Amino acid sequence: MNLKMGHSQASITLESVEHHVQVIISKLFAFYMRKDRATIWENENDPEVILAALLHDIGRFIPAAEKMSKIIAPDGHYVGRMSHGALGESYLREIGLSERICQLIGAHVMAKRYLVATDKTYHDGLSETSKQTLRFQEKEILEAEQDPWLKVKLAVKRWDDLAKDPDCKVPPLKAYEAIAQHCLLESRSRFTLHSEEYHIPTQPTVVICIDGFDPEYLDSGLKRGLLPGFQKLIDAGFHATAKSCMPSLTNPNNVPIITGVPPSIHGIAGNFFLDRESDETKMITDDSLLRGSTLLEQICLRGVRVAAITAKDKLRKILGHGLKGAISFSAERSSDCSLEDNGIEEVEKWLGQPAPSQCSGELSIFALDAGIKLLEEKRSDFLYLTLSEYIQHKHVPGDKEADKFMQAIDQRLQKLVDLAPIVGVTGDHGMSSKTNELGMPNVLFLEDVLNANFGPGATRVICPITDPFVRHHGALGSFVRVYLKEVSMLESVLSSCQSLMSIGHQCVAVRPTVGILSVALV
Repeated sequence: MNLKMGHSQASITLESVEHHVQVIISKLFAFYMRKDRATIWENENDPEVILAALLHDIGRFIPAAEKMSKIIAPDGHYVGRMSHGALGESYLREIGLSERICQLIGAHVMAKRYLVATDKTYHDGLSETSKQTLRFQEKEILEAEQDPWLKVKLAVKRWDDLAKDPDCKVPPLKAYEAIAQHCLLESRSRFTLHSEEYHIPTQPTVVICIDGFDPEYLDSGLKRGLLPGFQKLIDAGFHATAKSCMPSLTNPNNVPIITGVPPSIHGIAGNFFLDRESDETKMITDDSLLRGSTLLEQICLRGVRVAAITAKDKLRKILGHGLKGAISFSAERSSDCSLEDNGIEEVEKWLGQPAPSQCSGELSIFALDAGIKLLEEKRSDFLYLTLSEYIQHKHVPGDKEADKFMQAIDQRLQKLVDLAPIVGVTGDHGMSSKTNELGMPNVLFLEDVLNANFGPGATRVICPITDPFVRHHGALGSFVRVYLKEVSMLESVLSSCQSLMSIGHQCVAVRPTVGILSVALV
């Protein structure tokens, strides 16, 4: 047996991740130490198999085992806990050990039944009761033999039996800590979310989402040499223009950045929606509609110190989904931060500046300055910083205020690049004019038009951009959802929407599946 570990991909990792792994393994081994269960037998150099053999009975000793039913032999002797193999498998999968290790732990009963059915010597060594209880059907044997890990599963079970010898000599439990830490680091170095595999960061990393980051703001500043920080990123890295998700709003396009999937999968399809059950309109201000996990949560679970800072508070609870013990706050509500809820307190005093008005470009700069200070103090490994589009809603590319805002971001970007080896900048959506040549709002009130054609209350139109930031965008957008009173009206309403011409653009309606039309002006 080789208890010395060589180098692997997991050898290059963040200090915080290594420390997190050490804490978990120490806690895990403490369960065995309290029970005086360091016995194991193996003649193997595969670290995962060695660790599985060591931890094969962990399900008996973790705190959750106390809730499992006891197994009492006819003579009153305590045998163990029900399903301790499955319990151990579930626990080790939860802390992040590999699927192979977890399955080796969970195969305790299966391996014993297989050996009873296929190994006469093993069969004859058991009591008659055990022989009946552990009987394996021929079909089950054939299924088991298709398992590529069957050989090591059986080996772990045999070592379990050999370890019952009180004279068995093995290294002390502490000798296995390096193997355990290696296996956990290796398995935690990558994870799968929504069917995609990701690797956890190995260096300090910053992701900035500039709300309303229409490509024209970048192009305008670059052409006039106003954005050297952005220019440096483009020259040294990767730059492309991509389409945002529909609807092209803050919530539905921030969440894909932190989940890797569109609204149809992650569930956040707007800022505002109609609850079909209660018939009430609701604003999305938390993660209750989020389906599944996020990239931020997954790397946080693996020991990466995550900080999620947003300019506007409406995004905070979505971004902070599952971030236990992490720093997560909004510039808008920075004065209300607490260690319990946000992982940080007295933010204004710490940063040395008061929280700006939500109706200002300074709100975004506050969020960036907070990210810079966290990196300077080495309090975070991965930062997600998302800004506000207040300036973009008020000023077109090239305006004095737009230039001033973009230059302020550029200055902070250069500081972040100096502090973190990996920096990425993206946007959640672009911008388009909602006014006519005279600067007046050019609006089509679609619900009024449809109900005039199909009768009062026939339709209800919801604008998903709606939120309290009416000084930003006036709750006006180029995308609405039309809810129908009767599904039988679908074809007629669809045709009506497609025939409308408004603001000089074609009105496009997308066919629904449950009596809801999605209508966009393009």
